[in-house]
Amino acid sequence: MSARSKQQKKKGGVGKVLLILLAVVSIIAIGVYIAGVIYFQQHFFYRTTVGNTDVSFMDVDSSIDTLTNSTKTYKIKVTAPGDKVYEVKGKDISFSLASDAKASVEKEIKAQNVFTWPLSLIQPEHKEIKVEYSETKLQKQLEDLLSLTKDPVNATISINDDTYKVVEAKYGADTAAVQKEIDEAIHNQTYQLTLNKDNFTAPEITSESEQITNAVKKIESYLKSTVSYTIGDSKKVMDKASVLKVLSISDTYDVTVDDAKLQAYVDELAANFNTYGKVRTFRTQAGDDIQIGGGDYGYILDKDSEFNQLKSNLESGMMVERQPMWSQTAQGTLENDIGDTYVELDYTNQVMYYVLHGERVFSSPIVSGNLNMGSGSPDGVFRIKYRVTNTHLKGTDYDGSEYDSPVNYFIVFAYNIGFHDAPWQPWFGGDRYTYAGSHGCINLPNDSAAYMNANVPNDIAVVAYYRTPVNLTGTANANSNAYSYH
Repeated sequence: MSARSKQQKKKGGVGKVLLILLAVVSIIAIGVYIAGVIYFQQHFFYRTTVGNTDVSFMDVDSSIDTLTNSTKTYKIKVTAPGDKVYEVKGKDISFSLASDAKASVEKEIKAQNVFTWPLSLIQPEHKEIKVEYSETKLQKQLEDLLSLTKDPVNATISINDDTYKVVEAKYGADTAAVQKEIDEAIHNQTYQLTLNKDNFTAPEITSESEQITNAVKKIESYLKSTVSYTIGDSKKVMDKASVLKVLSISDTYDVTVDDAKLQAYVDELAANFNTYGKVRTFRTQAGDDIQIGGGDYGYILDKDSEFNQLKSNLESGMMVERQPMWSQTAQGTLENDIGDTYVELDYTNQVMYYVLHGERVFSSPIVSGNLNMGSGSPDGVFRIKYRVTNTHLKGTDYDGSEYDSPVNYFIVFAYNIGFHDAPWQPWFGGDRYTYAGSHGCINLPNDSAAYMNANVPNDIAVVAYYRTPVNLTGTANANSNAYSYH
């Protein structure tokens, strides 16, 4: 056999082998194809998903088991304009497969064109299986989003108690359209949803807007303006909470001190600071405690001056420590405005005491006003106002005659009532005031009056009291705000 014949025979053999291989491959391919046609009559195609769950090659039961497990871990992240992100977990909305889910899966599998199953190798398929969830629970989970109004709401600043905060702006929204988007995403078991911006209207002013940032700066400036009031050993601070209470924010975000609110605060200060006329518990030189009010002694806040000064302090943005703006002061603290240096008048026992720095340094018998003639001396807490020497006391006596009495010392403490020497009194103390008492002044021996004039300063308290109830009348008691004046 020639070489050419051998070569041709060899080529024929290779071709025969190729044909056999092709036939075998074809038979296998046909077999696989037929097997696939049969298999996919009861199974999902390759690359088939339900929602985000892969159910490739799964039959009905396997698909239901897998999908059921998927619903237990399902959650969706919803992103709204303004970078608002809401996460809803399936378990919080009772998310589950619909009651007819198995029938739906069977239907989807049967609906597959099994003769085209090879296309699934390159072309994914997505199926939708009905799910169920609670609309009420979904509404609760997305309450902030689904409760948006149609019109947007600008950012504001709210002041509450001892703090303030910027209330974020809210978009306006077509909530029906938003709800529809979310429902569709959940039914499709989508894990992430960015809401359509066309269903929202942006607010004009947000927390980042210049109006808000400037207002916050102004508030912070006011909060630096703490005012500390020093009253003796007492101190009261207008703290940040109090500063916030007197601020107002206009519709255009202007932050100012509100005059009405500031006046209310000053009124509150006056109620706390003023001791004028209040009832006090007083420890007498006899060692007992009495209740005594009335009189004209005590702290009085000048509310107009305090209002103006406080407003100026707040506008300065500085920390200030100062005295309140008084129209009248006292010798002691707010808690004990009488202090430890005072004159005590015990009308019932007809005795006066001078207490200096807590120690009794002088005492004297007295003759006070004649209660039986309607001239009882005023009780209350007063202050020594002024004094004169070598003067005349003039007035109308009980019998209608005019009197003109020269005295060496006259120390006034209540309206026109004062201490003075009384050379016409033969003796002092006891019950003499009940039948030979004065017209209201405090009669003293000359030496006692001289001591008071020389040693007892102006402006200290005079604490005057009766130990039994009395009914004081007359102009002097009325004008001096006597405690027992009726």
